[in-house]
Amino acid sequence: MEHIIPKSRGGTDRVDNLCLACHDCNQRKGSKTAEEFGYPHIQKQVKETLKDTSAINSTRWKAYEVLKQTGLDVECGTGARTKMNRIRLDLPKTHYFDACCVGESTTNHLYFKTKEVLFIKAKGRGSRSRTNLDRYGFPRGYLARQKFFFGFQTGDMVKAVIPRGKYQGVWFGEVACRKTGSFDIKGKDGKRIAQGINYRYVQVIQRFDGYAYGKGVAELA
Repeated sequence: MEHIIPKSRGGTDRVDNLCLACHDCNQRKGSKTAEEFGYPHIQKQVKETLKDTSAINSTRWKAYEVLKQTGLDVECGTGARTKMNRIRLDLPKTHYFDACCVGESTTNHLYFKTKEVLFIKAKGRGSRSRTNLDRYGFPRGYLARQKFFFGFQTGDMVKAVIPRGKYQGVWFGEVACRKTGSFDIKGKDGKRIAQGINYRYVQVIQRFDGYAYGKGVAELA
């Protein structure tokens, strides 16, 4: 039996988190999820866990008590009140509008100065695995042991000013580094927009901090 989501990453021994696997696949999979190991269709069979909800329910009142000790004004609100405020203000159900509707102090009118929304996604800072695998589990390239190359690391937000060649122009995006000094630039959709760029044409805008950032447009009703 094999854990679809490893126990080391929050998985459990529940039946819906188990599947059959041979010994060799079990060893190669290690601490990867089924999707990372090349079996996304098996990953989809797993029911969505409520571990994040459980963590919030276990800690929310402790967080409230600690915040009260600061002497600041702290206000609580229920999910029902948030929903009522959101419906009253005729706003779509999104995380950013829910944040505007929490608690009794929500005003009768909300005025938004911008339609832009900042999206933040946790990506982590890499893994212990030094090998990329294809969909069948076979090695597909090896990762370097070092993270920094010529002062850059993969994931840095950069600006590239390329004076000539196929990618001549100014490019903004996420950099993918190689030890040769030939870098790639990825756009906000994760696709390469410039490839094989010399590191001398690249300058850092923001260091990689484990999160991916993007902008979107608010879904106003």
